[in-house]
Amino acid sequence: MDFLQNVRNNIGFWLLAKNVKKLKRERAFNNLTTASSVGIFFDTSDNENVVAVISFAEELTKQGITVNLLGKVINANVLKYFPKRDDLELFSRADVTAFSGYPKAEVVNTFMSKDFDILINLSIDKDDLCDNYIIGMSKAKLKVSAKLKSDDYADFILQLSPENLRNTQKFIEYIKEYLSAFSKA
Repeated sequence: MDFLQNVRNNIGFWLLAKNVKKLKRERAFNNLTTASSVGIFFDTSDNENVVAVISFAEELTKQGITVNLLGKVINANVLKYFPKRDDLELFSRADVTAFSGYPKAEVVNTFMSKDFDILINLSIDKDDLCDNYIIGMSKAKLKVSAKLKSDDYADFILQLSPENLRNTQKFIEYIKEYLSAFSKA
């Protein structure tokens, strides 16, 4: 990363930390049996990730949970190859401002403004400013993620080995295991 980009990232993370502290959201612990809505943010760079996420979303839908998916695509040209689904929104790197590193796509703003019972971050790029922004600024009641650049952005953090983190199916299995084991107080 060049010097200028590093400075931009540092400023972006500093501003994000300030904005997250000001964010007003209802916090509540929900598990996969008490949740009525789940948002899932994921990276679409690997076909196996996409298949695992869609399968997980369909499993949750069968349980009566409303699911919204937000996928990050590296190249805008790839957007046309994704199947059209009512519960899936996509954005690309072209939808991220060059200076701040924050997403500017309306689909991202809509996703962040929803007060999901649970938001699950399945993106593995823990240092990406855009990913941190989406999780940090979401109004979800419970935010579940692997360790991010700042622990202030997620409520429930899974500390996984790099191998388990890169395997989306394994990551989902851990999330299901932990979110099913806890009961609402």
